[in-house]
Amino acid sequence: MEPAVVIEAAVDLTRDNAGRWRHPIRPHRIRTDADVRQVPLFGEDSTPG
Repeated sequence: MEPAVVIEAAVDLTRDNAGRWRHPIRPHRIRTDADVRQVPLFGEDSTPG
């Protein structure tokens, strides 16, 4: 899978007693001002240095 679009998402960090996420991720808006090459892939460190 190749990333094609950047979106903003609303995320709730609440977990239940079993450790599962309580609420799904909700897409907020497409970021037409950002290119996929500007955003680190999930799990990659985005802090400089």
